[in-house]
Amino acid sequence: MSVAGVPPDIAQLTGPVVIGFAAQWGLFGCSSVQLYLYYLNFPKDTVKLKTLVYGLYILDFAQTLLVTAFVFHMLGSGWGNVNILESVGLSWLALPFFNAISGTIVQCFYAWRIYTLSKSIPLAVVIVLLALCEGTSGLAFSIILETRVPTFADLQSQTFVVTTVCLMSSACCDILISLSMVYLLNRARRESAFGRTEQLVTRLIRLIVGGGILTASFAILDAVFLLAYQNNNYHLAPNSALAKLYTNALMVLLNSRAQFRSNNGNVVTYTFEGESGQKMSRATSGLASMPALDRARIGNGQGIAVDVTVDSTTTYPDSYPMGRFDKRNTDEEFGPVKRGDEF
Repeated sequence: MSVAGVPPDIAQLTGPVVIGFAAQWGLFGCSSVQLYLYYLNFPKDTVKLKTLVYGLYILDFAQTLLVTAFVFHMLGSGWGNVNILESVGLSWLALPFFNAISGTIVQCFYAWRIYTLSKSIPLAVVIVLLALCEGTSGLAFSIILETRVPTFADLQSQTFVVTTVCLMSSACCDILISLSMVYLLNRARRESAFGRTEQLVTRLIRLIVGGGILTASFAILDAVFLLAYQNNNYHLAPNSALAKLYTNALMVLLNSRAQFRSNNGNVVTYTFEGESGQKMSRATSGLASMPALDRARIGNGQGIAVDVTVDSTTTYPDSYPMGRFDKRNTDEEFGPVKRGDEF
């Protein structure tokens, strides 16, 4: 039933905004939980890594506030005003600007990680170039949106090229990162002689592939909605989630270092070399089995050294003789880190 003065396609204008608003706060809650877990588990991470994590969270928080202000202006204080409903408002700053910054930062971090794993400069450079292409085109998109696009109806005609470059370079970068990490981690898994390292690497592969596919899919979906559907706001729904998907994917990957379990579910105790070279302790529990030495060699033969210690009070089953494990090395990280390679 149509109402006088209300556009007949009102749901196409307001529905995606509401969905994007809900996604913003939902993903912000997820990143808040991930940040709390990171704070508890990795107090001795390097200053650079902490700056990355907390900086991304601050960007997420700022974006959430801006999106909330934009939605409130459109559906709250501006309710009933068709001109405000069609206006881009604060979306030029809240969405493409923060998406470009967060996405570029996370992708460049993955490029550095891939370099430490493979020592391949060309591969890392390609990923960085794609990330910078996304970032610069995203910032250009934001500026064009503010200066040349008064309403969403003019969005496609004014930003076709820059939008295509931004979203497609983002999707290509995410896919390249996923494929590179899967190849490198699979190579590490094949070179490992023990099941625990294989399980860890499999877990990392699932996290990386899942995060890469998710962010690439949302970027492609955003591009399709923006370029194929005129005079509506369908693209705002996937676009609202992009920055926070990047942040959550990175935080989940970093937090996956926190705790690893043995095959029977008992928690294994780890004291491992953090990226700063400082030891970081984990809580101790019963141990049913542990490999004495498990090293996966990657790239030029250097691996992450992880010191594993077992408390002398650890309980062993009767069939397993008490043994002493002192500073045994195993790979429980993302790749080789040397003192000169620290992040």
